[in-house]
Amino acid sequence: MGFVDSGFFPHADLVRPRRRIKAYADATRDQPAAADFFSPQMWSWHGTMTACCAAGNGWLSGGRYRGLASEAEVVLIKAGVEDGQILGKNVAHAIRFPLRYPHLNIRILNVSLGVSPGDPDIADVDAAVEEVVAAGITVVAAAGNIPGRPPSGPGAAKSAITVGGGNDNNSPGTEDDTLWPSSHGSPKPGVMKPDLIAPAIWVPAPMLPGTLTAREAAPLFQLLSVLEELSTDYGFSETRQIATPEERASVNALMEAVSARIARCKYISPDYQHVDGTSFAAPITASVAAQMLEVDPTLTPAEVREGLCSTARTLPKVDKSLQGAGVVRPRDAVEWAQKRIQKTKTAAKAAK
Repeated sequence: MGFVDSGFFPHADLVRPRRRIKAYADATRDQPAAADFFSPQMWSWHGTMTACCAAGNGWLSGGRYRGLASEAEVVLIKAGVEDGQILGKNVAHAIRFPLRYPHLNIRILNVSLGVSPGDPDIADVDAAVEEVVAAGITVVAAAGNIPGRPPSGPGAAKSAITVGGGNDNNSPGTEDDTLWPSSHGSPKPGVMKPDLIAPAIWVPAPMLPGTLTAREAAPLFQLLSVLEELSTDYGFSETRQIATPEERASVNALMEAVSARIARCKYISPDYQHVDGTSFAAPITASVAAQMLEVDPTLTPAEVREGLCSTARTLPKVDKSLQGAGVVRPRDAVEWAQKRIQKTKTAAKAAK
């Protein structure tokens, strides 16, 4: 799997117990800078999260927060510059990376960023998507998070599988599923996006080590653990034989404040937090596509699209223009690939 994003960091979920990063490239300069990759940078968090949403193995969580393609090898392609800008020329260059290095065998390219509609190279971004797809590489792109505005490139490209956002309201049932507010509409004549939707809220992702976020989360959870233990009768008896109502109230108030901070920052453990947006719906979809290709490596990008869209579940009472084919269904999509390859084998046997 290949990922095009603002930047990346070799997170433990991608390199332990074995390194699954096949290559790292920088589309913004001739030679990648080691410091940009091996030291946590401001622009590295987004790509690290998107890659781990799809292919992270949850190493720091004991496997709890892992992507669907948790054993996949990845190629990370940086397309952002240090001031946070995303330029069309760099994105187009990054998207064409699999064509320049076919030996890396990139079959799926996830692009969780968008180019400004006014970028002078916006047309070349879409052209790069068409070239890559024509070469047999499935491109999955985030639709964007601006309701009422059509996706920009590369999500505007006709051949891209453009993914909008869904909200399952953090419940196992499907009856209360709704849309995440994401970009939709017709970016060009004859093209309607998104093609389908995937979870875009309550998505677990690893925090970037060394950042202020990561440095805050760990002590907050440690403090909460101490306060929870202290709030019990056993905890109070360890510190003092008798705890006054005022002392109990102080501990409970502090515990509520720490819990509120954890919830507000969407921390779910010392190393992970919830993220939202179509930037994460896209790699979830890409990870499903990776499983489909694992079952049937002969699938073309058009067939991957067919399998994903034909098995998606339409949200009732939601206009098709907002959801495309509907919510991606991983198990059904993989089973679709299994049935397809079985039919191919049966037909080949009958032809003999």
